[in-house]
Amino acid sequence: MEHQSKIKPKQEAFAKTSLKMNKLVLTPVGYPLKVGDDSSPYLSTDDPSLFQHYARSQWIGLVVKNGNFLFDSLLFPDYAFRAITVEPKNSQITKNTQIFLYSEQKIDPANKVSQQHTTLSEIVGQQNAKEKCQIISKFLSNKELMKSHWAPKNILFWGPPGNGKTMMAKALSHNIKSTIFLIKASDLLGVYVGDGARKIKNLYAEARRSAPAVKFIDELDSIALKRNYQSIRGDVVELVSTLLGEMDGIDTNQGIITVGSTNQPKLLDSAILSRFEDLIEFKDPNHFERREILNLYANLSPIPFVEISWDLIVQQTAHWSGRDLKEKIIKSAIHYAVLYDRTKITMKELNDSLLKANIFNENLTYYS
Repeated sequence: MEHQSKIKPKQEAFAKTSLKMNKLVLTPVGYPLKVGDDSSPYLSTDDPSLFQHYARSQWIGLVVKNGNFLFDSLLFPDYAFRAITVEPKNSQITKNTQIFLYSEQKIDPANKVSQQHTTLSEIVGQQNAKEKCQIISKFLSNKELMKSHWAPKNILFWGPPGNGKTMMAKALSHNIKSTIFLIKASDLLGVYVGDGARKIKNLYAEARRSAPAVKFIDELDSIALKRNYQSIRGDVVELVSTLLGEMDGIDTNQGIITVGSTNQPKLLDSAILSRFEDLIEFKDPNHFERREILNLYANLSPIPFVEISWDLIVQQTAHWSGRDLKEKIIKSAIHYAVLYDRTKITMKELNDSLLKANIFNENLTYYS
């Protein structure tokens, strides 16, 4: 495999090229030779910006392409890094090149999903959120627009649970054909003080490498509560401060959209809340939307629904979420039909499902 020879003198590694490198992603490989035991330092970083200064200081002017090896000459002489992403190809490192360290042993708590099949057309209602997603898509598909100060950066989805906040984030990712990071905010909390801040930094570093990317942080209120609640865990203050710093990273976060989600925006820290340029409310479906949701999932059923008075069901499910309609009505009726070998689902199964759901809700209210 081709590699960059060790720089001696440094000028010999320079090459004539008009291509200036925008982004370089390196992965640590180790030393070319070992003596004695197999121990070898595995490098990672808690501060991506510091690593960029460190890397540029010794490799500026070097022309690199995918697969090349670069050798450290400062802290760990002869320690090798492999170039796994070079944009544009065969280009020269400059003082403006963004250099990232990819460490496979530093996996973020995010569920990174490269492809999503959910589309905006599959989501019933939530028109304001759909329009915002379309705006984001247009910006991300235009590099010049995305570099402007008008590009969307931080969006907050809020509203009662079960009304499509996560589904909308997946549809957004599908629409822009980008990587989405699905993160439960509570997973960002670590065992030791400093773990949470480190996870946040790693998450944003990975998003920058995958740009354009969408970071969806669900249940944001579990970590970003108002300051008077943060004393419950000392590391939460550090985590929130780190998150604020990353959300403010306008220059380094080009092509990255942060989408937060919460059921209770009033509980969020005011500093976090102020970073979101747009707050999109997800409401419980209205009468017509409930009818559409029920029809949508009924048509996907392996057992046909016949002779159904959907309006009767709709009238009895005011203030129900889309998830409740799917899980407590449609899914429950399908399970009943499967259990008793029914070849069709009628109003009887739906009424039984509705009765069971109402009893559950009454008991939940009684014991809460």
